[in-house]
Amino acid sequence: MKLSRLFATASFFPVALLIASCAGSKKPAEPAAAPVLTPRQEVSLSGPKKRVGIFEFENKSRYGQDRLSAAATDVIYSELDKSGRFALYERGNLKQLEKEHKLVEAGKVNPASAARVGELTGIQAVVIGTITQFGLWEEAKDYGVYKKKVEIAEATVDVRVVDVTTGRVFFSDSGTGRTEQELATVLGFGEKATYDETMADKALRAAIAQFMGRMVKAVDGIPWEGRVADVDQAGGGVRVYINAGRRSGMTVGQRIVVKQVEGQITDPVTNEFMGYKTRTLGEGKVEELSGEDLSIAGMNGNPEVKRGDLVLLAE
Repeated sequence: MKLSRLFATASFFPVALLIASCAGSKKPAEPAAAPVLTPRQEVSLSGPKKRVGIFEFENKSRYGQDRLSAAATDVIYSELDKSGRFALYERGNLKQLEKEHKLVEAGKVNPASAARVGELTGIQAVVIGTITQFGLWEEAKDYGVYKKKVEIAEATVDVRVVDVTTGRVFFSDSGTGRTEQELATVLGFGEKATYDETMADKALRAAIAQFMGRMVKAVDGIPWEGRVADVDQAGGGVRVYINAGRRSGMTVGQRIVVKQVEGQITDPVTNEFMGYKTRTLGEGKVEELSGEDLSIAGMNGNPEVKRGDLVLLAE
């Protein structure tokens, strides 16, 4: 009897030691699904890149606070940049525009106010996001002295894309992402679930992957616009300098239309700002790329073009 007990004890300790050696060790978190985007070198642009800004995401969950907001904003910025389709603006340059849009949503100012600020930045659209839910919890399986613990992070992200000129939301979607990692414990020893930046980032990426492709397609579908930066009327012709060059994908030979903004259009019932009334001044063609953010176009005829006039792509 004593011999059998001694044998059982001796058999237990190697197994216990083997299990203990794994205690507290985490397996890498499952990789989050990456947004399916076209690689930069394979993107076929129909024209210059659209100018897009990204507001700091709002975090309505009780986890992470500013860290979670910054992580979600960085993921969106990174993936839009990776697509190669947009000229992105740093968040630090969008503070006034973001403030105006918050006032619009609160009903304190007319959307035309935010539109005017958007004109100053040259931005066509802004991405506005909210982390509506983030959770981090554990699920455990008990095998006696050996316990297997799985830590799970799940995030839900809502996103809207707003046309800066009109204040219209032209894209809205939501995604939920989940990631997991294992932690083995022995005899009750192990780690408790806490805010984990690595898991949070993977869960956010998985959530954003749910709508990223559709968002890229929606933003890429808006008409490109630029502005006249200067006008040269020497030599009997009119040449305009456009605030778009090599960086934005402008090309020599691109046909353009220059329009003058004459006033605002509002809804006759709600008086809501809907856009601008414009007058076509003339057409031209890009003759030279003068810099990373500057191109020169020769105009047909002798139109009265001024600095600040609207530049569109000719159909």
